[in-house]
Amino acid sequence: MTVLTIIAVSASGAPPIPLFEDLALKGGFRLSAVRSSQKKIEVGTVLAADPAIPAAWRLAQWGTKFSLEGIDEKCNDTGTRILGNAAKEIVVYPGGLSGSGIRLAVQGGVEYGDALRKRGEPWPHLLIEQRLPAIGLNRYKAMPFHVNFRVEICKPATVEPMDPALHTAHITAFWTVHNRNPESADFKDMIWFGLPLFDARHPIPPGHQAVDTGKNDATCKFICTLPGDRFYREPVAVGAWNALACDLVPLLTEALEIARSKGFLTQTAFSDLALTSFNLGWEVPGSYTCAIRLQSLSFTGIE
Repeated sequence: MTVLTIIAVSASGAPPIPLFEDLALKGGFRLSAVRSSQKKIEVGTVLAADPAIPAAWRLAQWGTKFSLEGIDEKCNDTGTRILGNAAKEIVVYPGGLSGSGIRLAVQGGVEYGDALRKRGEPWPHLLIEQRLPAIGLNRYKAMPFHVNFRVEICKPATVEPMDPALHTAHITAFWTVHNRNPESADFKDMIWFGLPLFDARHPIPPGHQAVDTGKNDATCKFICTLPGDRFYREPVAVGAWNALACDLVPLLTEALEIARSKGFLTQTAFSDLALTSFNLGWEVPGSYTCAIRLQSLSFTGIE
C-alpha cells in the first residue's frame, strides 16, 4: 500500500548509520508529566526490561486527565510489558520496535466523559519521543525512514455528533527541524516536519500546513505535514497492516521551500538544518476509542 522511495546506496558500500537508539526498548521510557509547562517535565521511568540501561525514549502523556504516574506495570510470561489505566495503555511486545512492536491505546470516552472538547481546550496525547543529537542534514545524501503499522480500532466513544474541525484521532510521525548555524539570522528557529499515518476523518490522511496553536503550551512554530497520498496508494483502513517508507532528504528539502513560502525560516539554507527530536503516536482531540500497533521502526543515514 506504500509508494516506496528508491533509497540511494553509499558508493563506498558503507552500511547506513542508525539514527534511533534502543529500538528494542530495553531501557523503557521516561514518563512525561501531563503538561509540558510543568516544572518537573519527567516523572520517572517505566516499562524498562533492564533498569541499568538509560531510557532513550520518552512516553509523552500530554493533556491527559489520567496520568500513568504511579501505576503498577504488568509483565506476562512472554516478556510482554504493559502499563495502563482507564484512559490509556501502552504494551511493549518482545523485541520492542525492532521486534514484535508496541501498542498504543487511548480511551477518548474516559478522557472526555459526557462532554466534547471545546475550542482552546487541551487534548490527550500518547506519544513515543526521542531527543536526537542535532543530526545535520548536510551530512547525509539519503535518510531512509520506515515503520509498519496497524490501526486496530478507531471508533467514536459518544453518540453526540462531533465537529471535524475540532474532533478527531490522528497519528503523525514528527521531527523538530532546527536552524543550527550560529551565523544565520534564523539561528535556533525551527519548524515541525510531519509524515501522516492515520486520521479518523479521512480515508487517506491529508497534509497539514499551519502554525502550531490550539492549546496553552503550543509552540507557535510552523507545521509542515505532507499529504498521505504521497505515501499510500489505498485508504489506510482500520484493521489492515500498512507501511510508511521514504527518504527524508528530498522531503525535508521540499518542507523548507514550503516553510519559506509561508514566511518561516526565510534566511535558512538547507545546510543550516538539523533534526533535533522525533515523536510518533496518538493525538486525540475527539472522543474516540483508538489503538495502534507499531513495528519495524527504523531511521538511518547514508553519508
